[in-house]
Amino acid sequence: MITCEIHYAQKNRSGESICGDTIKIKKSEEKTVVSISDGLGSGVKASILSTLTASMATTMVFDGISISEVFESIISTLPTCKVRGISYATLATCLIDHENEKCTIFEYDFPVVLIYRDEKFLGYEKDFKNIQGRKISEMSTDIKIGDIIFLMTDGISQAGMGTSRYPFGFGLDNIVKELDNLLVNKVDLPSITNHLIRLAEALDYKTKGDDATVCAIKIREKRLVTIMVGPPEKKEHDKIVVTRLIESEGKKVICGGTTSQIVERILGKKVEIDFSTISEISPPVGYMDGIDLVTEGIITLTQVFRYYEGQSTELGIGAQRLVDMLNEADVVNFLVGRAINPAHQNPLFVHDISLKFRLIYDIANILERMGKIINIEYY
Repeated sequence: MITCEIHYAQKNRSGESICGDTIKIKKSEEKTVVSISDGLGSGVKASILSTLTASMATTMVFDGISISEVFESIISTLPTCKVRGISYATLATCLIDHENEKCTIFEYDFPVVLIYRDEKFLGYEKDFKNIQGRKISEMSTDIKIGDIIFLMTDGISQAGMGTSRYPFGFGLDNIVKELDNLLVNKVDLPSITNHLIRLAEALDYKTKGDDATVCAIKIREKRLVTIMVGPPEKKEHDKIVVTRLIESEGKKVICGGTTSQIVERILGKKVEIDFSTISEISPPVGYMDGIDLVTEGIITLTQVFRYYEGQSTELGIGAQRLVDMLNEADVVNFLVGRAINPAHQNPLFVHDISLKFRLIYDIANILERMGKIINIEYY
């Protein structure tokens, strides 16, 4: 199944401490919704309006509400500028259906939406609807792995406006030329988004410019990691959990000495310990056919947690490899055994919660904040 890799960069209007553009993202294993809104003007007022617009659109589209209802709700909520007669916020909402490999994009007065395939700009047709007197566009297209969708506010397209070089702003044609060159030269997406923001800053030099946002959404294969941690509460569930691990997609990790012994027994395979990976701060890692990583349990999980929390940069080899897998993953599945090892009890926690459970809970929360999809199953 596909998923989305999302990168974005922003700049504030000169003299403003807050960006008037807002980006909101919601992801599941089945779909991704990304909304960008540009609030009229700049500063706090623009930020409030764009945040409200992007938040409503993202949540409602993610929940499957029709686009007519979405925009009716937004239009009825947001005011219209009495002087200019225009809405207080523009909007682009991109819905990626992972299962059916389709992309639908809804736009309201949004300046730049570009789709690239094989480093080439793809044209597409829009259908227009009139919703409460507002012109809303909708496009839908099939997507495939490698496609990239770019969404940009007018802080990019109008960068340099009023200057001798770009009196009418940088413009869509120049944005396309810039992207063509960057993509052909295999520049990565974080660098592309940051480059376009820096370019807008340079073009706006000695002018007030505007808030600007660049978002790049890349379609790629989903990356999964499944981690078996601790023995099940009931021995008869050992085979169920091991089967769940072995049959899972993506990378597979065994975390804990007792856990690895259970997998050895069920599969009839042996864990080979790599003593060259032992260190003063962690036990060695192991190898098993069909398993990507075998580590010790509590020490490794504690190091991973402390690393993500910024409490320590020291990682044993097992913890470092686990962190690398977690950083790369889109979906992380924890298969957690409920059997409690008394040696791992922390007296600071209530008596029925082990340190193992607490570590997994905390790591899962951190990974969710990083945009990962987390599934925890208890046995």
